[in-house]
Amino acid sequence: MVQQAIVTLPAAPARYADDDAFRHGIAYYTGPVNTTRTLGRTLLLLIAYGTAAAVVYVASLLLLQHGIRPDIPWVAGAQQALFRAGMAGPAANWLALPGCIAPDPVLVYKPAEGRCEFNHIEFSTTLHFTAAGRDTGPRPAGPGIAVIGDSHAMGWGVNDTETFAAQLQQLSGRPVYNLGVASYGTVRELLRLERSGLLDQIDTVIIQYCNNDYNENRLFDGASRTALQEKIFGHGAADPDAAAGNAGNVLHGYWLTLKAPFKHLADRLRRKNFARHYEVLIDTLRKHAAALQGKRVIVFYSNPFGQRYRNYPLGRDAQLPNVYFADLGLTRADYFRFDSHLTPAGHRKVAAALLRELAATATAQRPH
Repeated sequence: MVQQAIVTLPAAPARYADDDAFRHGIAYYTGPVNTTRTLGRTLLLLIAYGTAAAVVYVASLLLLQHGIRPDIPWVAGAQQALFRAGMAGPAANWLALPGCIAPDPVLVYKPAEGRCEFNHIEFSTTLHFTAAGRDTGPRPAGPGIAVIGDSHAMGWGVNDTETFAAQLQQLSGRPVYNLGVASYGTVRELLRLERSGLLDQIDTVIIQYCNNDYNENRLFDGASRTALQEKIFGHGAADPDAAAGNAGNVLHGYWLTLKAPFKHLADRLRRKNFARHYEVLIDTLRKHAAALQGKRVIVFYSNPFGQRYRNYPLGRDAQLPNVYFADLGLTRADYFRFDSHLTPAGHRKVAAALLRELAATATAQRPH
């Protein structure tokens, strides 16, 4: 369908009074506007993309199920999304493993003391917990350091001696207590520290912060404890062995593959604003000021797949003078490809950076 478009122009300025187009107030565009052809080409492109996505979906899923992880951007992005959605079997979940956690009336759950096996497609690990947290090896004498945080600090996906807490103990020659627990927010991390019996043995607290701490730090109360307890220990969880080939799962996997390239680009470009996290975090630290009094507190962040913050403070905090903020420069390369946690090399990088932070802040800290 070819149309002729008529464009009406405004009255001509005086200097263009002799210009025919402006004098008559109209001009004609006689080029073709082929809407049918444009729509047809757009439809063909969408069909081609949809067909390619179907091929990538099937190939990515089959390769993933056979442990093959090619370094092809679209396939890698699709495999990551399919893995995290449990399309290649149940996604790695330490919290769901029998014998790895125990109920707790205040914290909802805590690591069960003893040995726990945690294996998946990218790692095979053994975790050992005591009342003093995850094992960091033989502890030297002297004032200790407590590491608190979520699964990144606990060491999801690495063995005991590979955690940055254990690495920091070796580098610093000081005892380091790894109190990190998967899915804890800062509020529960501080409660665990207060109940650990270690406050008299430490002079430094390292807090690993993560995106998902925000909501728990705002909302952790009696009602949220009950809801979390039901989520962790209740009987309403989905069956991890449900058939992966039903229509709903196939469509969901196809949709994840369709948007994988765009999500990959968005994740690389996006930086979350730390401003709202900061206010809630500082309020949480104030509520636990008694436990932190006289102690140096170093806060750094580790987000899934190395996602960065903007407006992240650095150095000594203006409101709480014993608190120091550090950006350790973590990147996507420091994390597993499918699992969102730090690799052993990523933990080593964190430990080395924290050692520098300990040295940099040592002279700034003064007794209260």
